[in-house]
Amino acid sequence: MSMRADRTFPTLNALRAIGALMVVGTHAAFNTGQITRGWSGAVLSRLDFGVTLFFILSGFLLSRPIMLARARGTQAPAVGHYLWKRALRILPLYWVVVLVAMFFDPANSKITTANWIRHLTFTQLYAPKVLASSLTQMWSLATEVAFYILMPLIVAFLLGRKDAGLHLPTVIKRSTALGVAGLTWQAITATIPGREGHFAQWLPGFLPWFLVGIVFAAVSAHITVTGEDHLFERLAHDLTGCWIVATATFAIACSPIAGPRLLLVPGAWEAGLKALLYTVAGAFFVLPLVFGPEREGRVRRSLSGTIPFWFGEISYGIFAIHMFVLNMVFRATKIDIFTGHYLYILFLTLVVTTVVAALSFHLMEKPIMRWKNATWVVGAREETAPKTAKVN
Repeated sequence: MSMRADRTFPTLNALRAIGALMVVGTHAAFNTGQITRGWSGAVLSRLDFGVTLFFILSGFLLSRPIMLARARGTQAPAVGHYLWKRALRILPLYWVVVLVAMFFDPANSKITTANWIRHLTFTQLYAPKVLASSLTQMWSLATEVAFYILMPLIVAFLLGRKDAGLHLPTVIKRSTALGVAGLTWQAITATIPGREGHFAQWLPGFLPWFLVGIVFAAVSAHITVTGEDHLFERLAHDLTGCWIVATATFAIACSPIAGPRLLLVPGAWEAGLKALLYTVAGAFFVLPLVFGPEREGRVRRSLSGTIPFWFGEISYGIFAIHMFVLNMVFRATKIDIFTGHYLYILFLTLVVTTVVAALSFHLMEKPIMRWKNATWVVGAREETAPKTAKVN
């Protein structure tokens, strides 16, 4: 066995864009009432699956430099540098969106100072309060930020002793244990009614999705260093087969077995099963894009193209901005919520959101990221990170 050249993961930006568009689609469907209409509504109600893709990608891209360093026997990336880059990427736009939503969405005119502080500090999930208007989607970002902070500790636990190197069986066994605990948490807390139901949005319930990405990162690092012909590599060569499994699993999640479409309290089995089905579907959807050939075949070449890559670059802006835009579209068109016009509302929301997100990325987010390697903040740079695979 011999070390392989490291991968660049050219399709993952497009995958992030797909996740963002799914989130916009499901929120537009909910606010127009489209999710109550037939089989198409059932599918649209489950496009929160985009969050699953975000969490798997975060688990993969953020943990892989650590996994690769352990596999190579080199020093892991500096935690300070990692946190600094996460802060630069997430905080500026997030704070701007919070300020805009609080000041310009009339539904937030009576928001308390305490609620202001909670939203600015990603702690809005840890109090039994309704989330602010135009910021309801930020629950997933608050959960993701909790993962950012705890990721080095989670990965250290999964890896075990430093002198053991990268031992895949240990990573997989410990990941499975944490994943089962996460599914259990989700099954229990999702049944808590009312505003206190934020427990179901906390990090533990979504660990299975992050752990899929972390396990993929460990296997990817192992393959890169050892050159082993791993099972994941063999499976990934059949992209069509993987996506058939992912689609079939997602289709099951669209049925009532995975809980109600509306904001009703699910049963424990429904909540746990939905989380499990999303985990399996997400794993098989992402697997052929992080393993197997990087640009072989029409699908991978298309996802690696300029336009999908660009949409991935602005996907964080699309996610962060779209709820404010959606609410403003309803006000501007004088269309009442839950009264239909799904495609019209979705089109206007996507067009405006894309324009604003593009301006945000090129005028604010990208210039700010030039500070990511500021010598007065960081020690060692993350040389093990893939050059074209970035995390929003």
